[in-house]
Amino acid sequence: MPKRTTRHRAAVLSALLLWAPTALAVDWLSVIWHNDLFVGKDGGGYTNGAFVAWYRLSALDDTPEFKRPPLLRGWSPLLLPARDNVRFEVNAHALGQVMSTPQNISATTPEVNDAPYAGLLFLRSAYFAVYDDYADILGLNVGIIGPASGAEHTQAFIHKITGSTDPQGWDYQLRNEPVFNIERGRIWRLASSPREPSFDLLAMAGVSAGNFESAAGGGFILRFGAGLQDSFPTAAQMTGRISNPMAINGGWNVYLGVSSEYVHNQILVEGNYLRSSASADLEHWQYQFSAGFSYSWDAFSATLSLSDGNTMDRRATARQRFGSLTFAWRL
Repeated sequence: MPKRTTRHRAAVLSALLLWAPTALAVDWLSVIWHNDLFVGKDGGGYTNGAFVAWYRLSALDDTPEFKRPPLLRGWSPLLLPARDNVRFEVNAHALGQVMSTPQNISATTPEVNDAPYAGLLFLRSAYFAVYDDYADILGLNVGIIGPASGAEHTQAFIHKITGSTDPQGWDYQLRNEPVFNIERGRIWRLASSPREPSFDLLAMAGVSAGNFESAAGGGFILRFGAGLQDSFPTAAQMTGRISNPMAINGGWNVYLGVSSEYVHNQILVEGNYLRSSASADLEHWQYQFSAGFSYSWDAFSATLSLSDGNTMDRRATARQRFGSLTFAWRL
């Protein structure tokens, strides 16, 4: 591994960790893994994502005033003013790495106009205000694409231990460039049945803006299970391109989801904005179907989900299929 790349990655990781909250108080911790190997796929579009996330809840905080995350604190009241009838608040943070590749990863030279090799290393900082039947979300993502993200070596390692195709074209990946975007969303609990186990219907809407991605869209999630009232805000915690509704406090659920969005710009597909690079034609209208199961016991929660959607670039023929595993525990 070149020394310069190693120094870049160390600098990026140090910066992201310094931006993370300095307080050690954490109520929940989770690890999330997305991969197309779960659905028998090997390359093409969004192919892998790994995340470590930690959460702090106001209901479990013994300080007199619950403060929003440091990265959001100064400007967040402009987009999400405080309200009196909030049930509880959540600060959520995630350190993640995602990657996308061309459809044919065995080719040493990627085909022209196919989606480029691209990796992203980022920090997400978000704030949730939870009410009786809806929750508001505000988030900020900051990170870097390019060799400094370490995506090339992560994919090579995963494919080696799983016996998958060795990716050959990472020499053509997008170049180092800082990225960010701001997200604002809301989730509603529209309908529910009074019995246990029960059904409920969730609706989501959101917008984002930044040089990483700018988009607007929404969707619905139908759930069946127990403890749905407590866990509905977890459906709004987006990781990668999927929502992971976790069960908590001894609850469980199975769910089906559908979403659609208009994506104005997306750097992983369109390539570097500050310099020339490989690029593809972005598919602006994107949709996604998801299904999953989540179960919680004692202080733990596990979720398995599958996602299927249309391609992110216009020339690709492979659909966006991948699976997701989430494991969370209360500390």
